[in-house]
Formats: sequence, C-alpha cells, structure tokens
Amino acid sequence: MNEKSYNYPAIKVRYPVTLLTAEGHVQGETHLINNRGALIRCHHPPRLHEAATLSIDISESETLMVEAEVVRLEFYEADNNGQVSPQGMVVRFTRLSTMGRKRLRNLIAKHYMMKLKGLAAKN
Repeated sequence: MNEKSYNYPAIKVRYPVTLLTAEGHVQGETHLINNRGALIRCHHPPRLHEAATLSIDISESETLMVEAEVVRLEFYEADNNGQVSPQGMVVRFTRLSTMGRKRLRNLIAKHYMMKLKGLAAKN
C-alpha cells in the first residue's frame, strides 16, 4: 500500500498498535492511516483475510478500538536463517464507530492544516 493507492486522504504517522487475534496479540506501529484502514508494521502479522481487533494509541490519553481485516501482507524481509516472512500488513477497518471515524478524519484534517501552515510560513 502506498499513498497513491488511497482514494481517501492518508497521513504518515506512527501510532503504537496492539493487534488482538484468535492466536494472541501482536505489537506494531502504523505507517499510514486514514479513516478506512492502515498500513501497519509488525513482526509476525496475522494471516491474510484474518480478522483482528486493533487498539491504536493515538495519544497518551486516547485509544481507538477498531475491528479490521488483513487485506495485504507487506515488508517481506529475510531473517537470520534466510526465511522470508512478512513484517507488516494493510488492514481494512470493518467496524469503526461513527465517533472513531470522525476522530480519524479530524486527526487527518489537523495534520494537513499543520502542513499548510508550515508551507505558508516558508513563503
């Protein structure tokens, strides 16, 4: 997944994520996020099309709980034994509350406003 493949505005941001699956939990970090899904870097991601509950720490005092499905595995890397395995994934949010979706849209808007202010300050 890259920024160009998004139909919705996405931001590059690193939020800590905990994925809860039927097999346990995995720690990770977002790389891109919008109100429809996210690109998450993690060791040992769930299998393709597996459902997970994500706990996304968007601030020290705020966490979003999101139901998601793994739609693509990313960041293939070789380990010390030469075995290639995925180190991240793209998830599609399947259940995100209206309030959660609004919160993500506001974070994205705030991010772009800060970028615009930075550009205006340079000119």
